[in-house]
Amino acid sequence: MNRIRKAGIVLGVFILILSGCTENRKAAFTIPAGTYSKKLLILPFSTVKSKDKIVSCPVCGVDNPAGVVAAEAKGVLTDLLINGLLRRGYQVVPMEKVAGEISRIGGEKAWRDIVFTSKTLARKLGVSLIVAGVVFAYRSREGEALGVTKPAMVSFSLHLIRGKDGRVIWADRYHETQQALSEDIANIGKFLKRRGTWVTAERLARDGITALLDRFPDIQ
Repeated sequence: MNRIRKAGIVLGVFILILSGCTENRKAAFTIPAGTYSKKLLILPFSTVKSKDKIVSCPVCGVDNPAGVVAAEAKGVLTDLLINGLLRRGYQVVPMEKVAGEISRIGGEKAWRDIVFTSKTLARKLGVSLIVAGVVFAYRSREGEALGVTKPAMVSFSLHLIRGKDGRVIWADRYHETQQALSEDIANIGKFLKRRGTWVTAERLARDGITALLDRFPDIQ
């Protein structure tokens, strides 16, 4: 490592220490008390698989980086989302009830129109807000923690949907392909939190879910 690179890392660490190594939560907006309850219906993540490098989200229409989607992606992201919302004080409709209603619609049919499915489930299960996620890429690293031939990559979006009319009242997205610190000194914070190692796709997913839920609307 040359002197310039070393100096850059030292400077980045110093700046991070001065800033307290933390980021304040900044919710997108606050929903007034009484408008909606804090009971949410979580749709399991759906996938968009494409050979294109950029694909449009079927819920909000925004373009997202795309790639390989590993088989475990939907389950991992859905579990992370549920646990993250529970830790933040939200109530969640039991997933077995959600799965039962999806099977009644027809699994394949349910995912063809996520907004329609959200409205249908909201009516049947008596909730006003639905959280729906879509994953566009979920690639495991190739190699070990100290050295990879290909780094992990994730790309996904989250949506808060109003059950009565299917309106998307909040949407956000996250995508990351892990980079070495030498490629982007701005990643010093992530570099330190990850102890300077090449992480798994699940770790990227967890960081991404945390980042999006930190900007999730406050329902008070």
